Amino acid sequence: RYEELGGEVRHHGKPDKGIYESCFRCLGIADHSHILAVGDSLRTDIAGAENAGIDSLLVTDGLHREEIGLAMGETPDPVRLAGFCTAAGHFPNGAITSFRWNGE
Repeated sequence: RYEELGGEVRHHGKPDKGIYESCFRCLGIADHSHILAVGDSLRTDIAGAENAGIDSLLVTDGLHREEIGLAMGETPDPVRLAGFCTAAGHFPNGAITSFRWNGE
C-alpha cells in the first residue's frame, strides 16, 4: 500500500539479487561460478538464483511437492517437473528429492 501511495519501497530478500550480492561481498566471493543456491521455492529461491546469475537446485520434497503431484520422497517425472517449471517461468539447473544437513 505504501508503494501505491508513492512511497519508495526497497526489497532486501529473495528473489531480489541484492541479498545475494550482499552475501558475496561479506564472504569475499568474486567468482560466482562455484556457487549453488539450494531451495524448495521456484518463486523465491530459484528466481533469486536466476536474478543473481548463479546456478540453482530445486528440492522437490518441499514447498511445491503437492503442486508437482508427488508423494513424500517420490522422485519427480522429468517431463512433469519441466512442465511445472515452465509454467512458473523459473528453471533450476537441477533437482533433488530432499536435502538434509547433518553438519555440526
